[in-house]
Amino acid sequence: MSMWACVKRWLSQATCDKTELNRKIIRIRKCFDEANDVVCGRKKK
Repeated sequence: MSMWACVKRWLSQATCDKTELNRKIIRIRKCFDEANDVVCGRKKK
């Protein structure tokens, strides 16, 4: 399963609560930012 499909599936399982959806989106974004830092070779402060 592609990463995008996993993300869409995970978000579709979110509740209707906008706050919960925002939390999940923020968590996903942090994961992608961390992965990007590792791939690009940036060091964590």
